[in-house]
Order: sequence, then structure tokens, then C-alpha cells
Amino acid sequence: MYAMVSNKIKESIGLNTVSDIVQTNWGCGWQKYDALNDDGIDGIILMRRGLSQPVDTGGIVFTQVKCGGEAGYKIDIKKYSDFICVLLGEKYIQNHIPRWRCLPGPTVLIFVHDESREAWWVDLKGDCYSKDNAHIILIPKNQRFGHHSKGIFHKMCGPRSIDLNLDKLIINRDQMMSARLGKNESIRNDAWSFYKSWRNDQQARIHPVLGNIIVNRVGWKHMTRKGRSQDRIINSWLLLGAAKQMVIQGAKIFYLGHAKVEDIGGNVIKVTDYLGLRANVVLPHRQETMIQVVLKRCRYVNKEYSSPVNQKIWLYSIFEPRRGLALN
Repeated sequence: MYAMVSNKIKESIGLNTVSDIVQTNWGCGWQKYDALNDDGIDGIILMRRGLSQPVDTGGIVFTQVKCGGEAGYKIDIKKYSDFICVLLGEKYIQNHIPRWRCLPGPTVLIFVHDESREAWWVDLKGDCYSKDNAHIILIPKNQRFGHHSKGIFHKMCGPRSIDLNLDKLIINRDQMMSARLGKNESIRNDAWSFYKSWRNDQQARIHPVLGNIIVNRVGWKHMTRKGRSQDRIINSWLLLGAAKQMVIQGAKIFYLGHAKVEDIGGNVIKVTDYLGLRANVVLPHRQETMIQVVLKRCRYVNKEYSSPVNQKIWLYSIFEPRRGLALN
């Protein structure tokens, strides 16, 4: 006989099951939302590749979790024998559809059976709504949520940005930072002059995919920070022209390290991560080299979902990975 379980316990079972699969089986991140109000999302999945040393892909999946069984949410309808029918109610579904559809990324419903701990998932932006029963959401019974479904979630986040086939960019001499040599000349002054010029050139700060890149003292201070060796600082200055062209020409995007998630109040989640632009660059004064431009990105996700994600991206560092000038 089916044992009665309180709604609070069911909620805990559902969230713990999803969190365990995401963090333990997938090696991905799980950020639970505070239950301040029922806004239709219980947390976000931070997609990562690999298990032993997982690397963020930048993908975020917004997640609604429901848990129940024969005594709650799950109902059997003969017409929909191939589906898990999740009973949420017409008013609930109609109120939440606009919120789910305006989220800046994939949005899924994960249903967990509170006794068996089995789970299924469905894309809330897809064709999961019954045409003749407005009270239910349909989840195909073959869409199990488990270890094997991680790849599908990667695909929902879009094509992989990590690509070994880097573009080749040819940099002309007049596109480089011009370093003047002489008794009264300073390479630091020349670099700062180039940096300010780039900062003030709005069109030269637009990456075709990422949009506006902020070139300000955030990047300058990081590249010239105390403790960084002089040769690394000078090399970053000499590569400023290449970095500028990599932004303009849309160099390929890579995701670096783990994302940091903070609840900063006011129904806002702040997600901070780092991106890399990489290209094989032909410089006018020496051989071809692979250059990486490091960008710092902050995304502000509003739990109310009345507006798209707000993000800021800063130029953070420039170096040549193959020369051992790694970011510290």
C-alpha cells in the first residue's frame, strides 16, 4: 500500500535526488533557489564536462523539480500510456509558461517518484503540454533523468565552444601596439595609450557572439598586478593589438574553470566565470603563435524571470599558453 508522505518531505526527496544525480553522477554544479516564493524554478544546473577534473562549459539549465507518486502529481491516463502525466493544474501551468519560456537558457521539469526515486525530465519550452487536458504536463516515459541524460542536457545548451581547430588570424603591423624605444620613451606609457584608445573605441570592443567586452582598469590591474613577473606583463602589453583583433574578428570561445554562484539578494543569482578567446595568430615580427585572451564574465539571473539575463564581460588577461605564460 502506498505510504502517505508530507509535501515537505516529498520536496526534499525530489531536490536531493536531482542534486545527487547532477553533482555525483554528472560532476556538474547544482545551485538551489531559496523557496521564498513559488516562481516555477527550484534551481539551476551548471553544466561541466568530465568527472575527475570537471570543466565548466558555461551552460546553465533552469530546473523545476516535482516529486510525488500515485498519491500526488502523477496520474495515469489511458490515452497517454506512453507518458508520465504530471498534474500541476491549469492555472499553475498557464501562469508559469510565460516565465519558463522567457528564461535565458534551457528550462526543464524533472519529476521524481518519491518511493522508487526514479526520475524523468521534459523540456518546458518544447511540446510537453496536452492539447485536451490543460491540467497536466506530459513526460515521455523513455526520458529518464540519470547518468545517461547528461549528454542530452549538453546538447540543449547549444554547440560546444571548445574546438581544437582554431582560426588563424593575420595581424598587420599597424594593428599592433607600437612600442617606441629611446631614452625618454616608456613601453608602459605606450601600452596604456593603446589600452585607453581601445577602451574608447566601442566598435572594437564588440565580439560577434559575446557582445560588448569592457576594457577598463579591471584587466589592466590584473595584468600588471604585484607579483606577476615583468616578462609576463610586457608580453601581455605586446599582445594587446592581437587581443583587440581577436575580439573584433570573433575568436573561438573556451570555458575556463568552475563557475561561482552567489545569491546576492533581491531575487538575483550572480554567476561568475571565466572565458578564453583562442586563435593561432600570425604576428608581423615573429612566428605564428597560439594566443589566449581571458575574459571575466558576471551574469545576473533574476528569479522573477521578467527580463533576460544581464551580463557584463571584462578583458582580464592576455598570454601565450604554449610559451608557458599561464594565468596565475
